Amino acid sequence: MNIGYNPENISQIKQAAAHAGFSFVLNDQQEQDEQSAYFYFVGKNDGKEVIFDTFLYTLRAEYELQLYELAESRLQEKFPNLKNVEEATEDQLNYLDMIVDEIEEADEISVVEFINVDEAVEFGVAIDVCLHVDEITPAIIEKFVTDFNADKLELDEEEYSFSPFPEKGE
Repeated sequence: MNIGYNPENISQIKQAAAHAGFSFVLNDQQEQDEQSAYFYFVGKNDGKEVIFDTFLYTLRAEYELQLYELAESRLQEKFPNLKNVEEATEDQLNYLDMIVDEIEEADEISVVEFINVDEAVEFGVAIDVCLHVDEITPAIIEKFVTDFNADKLELDEEEYSFSPFPEKGE
C-alpha cells in the first residue's frame, strides 16, 4: 500500500502545515535553496486525498541543468574514455567551459515551465514542477499549492533562454 494515501500520514501533514501557517511542509530530509525546494502537501488524486511529494525549482535552474548536460555530452564525445566529469583533467574542464560558452553563444538551450506527475512511487504522488520565478520562496510554494489544489495552475508555454549573450538585434 502506498503510505501517501494513509489517513494518519495525511492528517500529520495537514497538522504540521497548519502549525507552520502554510498549506505545505518542507521536506527536511532534502537540501533547500533559493532555486529549489522539496515539500509535501495534501490534495486530491483521482478523487482521493493524497500526499503530494513535490520538488519545485526555477526555470533558470532547469536551463543550467540542460546546458551542463549538453556540454558534458559533448565533452564525452570529444573524450570517449572520460567516464565522468569528476575525473576530468584541467584541460578537459577548460574545454568543457568552452563548450558551455559556445552553447550559450549559439543560444541552443531554451526551457519552458512544466509539471511532471508520477503515481508509481512508494509515497503519495511525486510531482516535479519547474516555474519561471526568480527564486523559490514560501509565498511561491503557497501560491503553487493553492493553484494546484484549485485546479487553476496555468503554466507559461513560452520558451525562455538564460544565455548571457543576447541575440543580435535585441
